[in-house]
Amino acid sequence: MKYFILFTLFLISQNVLAQDCSQTSTGFIPIADLGKDTFQNFTGGKYPNGSNAIPLVHYNKGIELSKQIQPLNIHGDIDTSNGGKIGFLVLGFSTAAMTGRYFRNMNEILGINNKVEVIIGAQGGQDINAMTSEKSTYWRNTDSIIQSNKLSAKQIQVVWISTGDILNYKLPFPDQSTSQIEKYRFMLMNIKIFYPNIKMVFISDRTYAGYIGNENGPQKLKEPTAYYTSWTVKWLIEKQIKNEPGFTYSEIPFMDWGPMLWTDGEKGNTNGYTWNCDDAGKGGIHPSSKGRAKEAMLLYLFFTQHPYTKNWLYELSK
Repeated sequence: MKYFILFTLFLISQNVLAQDCSQTSTGFIPIADLGKDTFQNFTGGKYPNGSNAIPLVHYNKGIELSKQIQPLNIHGDIDTSNGGKIGFLVLGFSTAAMTGRYFRNMNEILGINNKVEVIIGAQGGQDINAMTSEKSTYWRNTDSIIQSNKLSAKQIQVVWISTGDILNYKLPFPDQSTSQIEKYRFMLMNIKIFYPNIKMVFISDRTYAGYIGNENGPQKLKEPTAYYTSWTVKWLIEKQIKNEPGFTYSEIPFMDWGPMLWTDGEKGNTNGYTWNCDDAGKGGIHPSSKGRAKEAMLLYLFFTQHPYTKNWLYELSK
């Protein structure tokens, strides 16, 4: 079983197989578009009661924390000189790493606060199951990456995550979605342990995976698993909003939605955002160069407009 999982992850990281362009949509409705309507008797919307608006108490907490984000030195002390940095860490698996690199490059071109350092800690072939244990090599690798960027763990204040789960793909809905929530909680606990000055974590769902065909690509990550991940993120965030034990602001970092990556293939969402076959690379799981640029722009637009980030992340470099 161990070697089978490692082989599956190797295929994901290498992306060696061609994508299948026959499934251009699933017919599923993105949960933000679903709103108060239901999918298998579960109400949509990004937040409770079919709403896409951040609940006021949660919103106010996010604004409070965003005002605390300031450049820190390697010891975690406020330092507004050139040595102080705001560490913005990208976590997840290979797709997040690919899009994250394009996002970082885009920031350098379009303008970003020069005290913000985007670090790509996401790692190929490493899904949510690699992130649940405090002793996992995932976190040691991430620490090495942070150090190679001449930052320390105490300078990390913001995290963006997009990941998946290759172990629960046989479960039906909603079990497939709910079974991941505890894994995310363990991951978030680790973030709080390793990055003591963390202020907020943005969590995205997964990219449309319909171009993973029946005979090519990582079968454990094809649809509907990507769509079900949207529900995982929704219900995870709702647990913190509802102040449920294990998910409170004191137990895990503040979290909220990152940009919603899942859209129904060529059919898209109500904003006109689509994911076409040429947006996917070989194997159907990784974004092509076109797809990476497309998702990076989605991140850029999200973070330039989000009230938690726009006041400190996108100041023009001086």
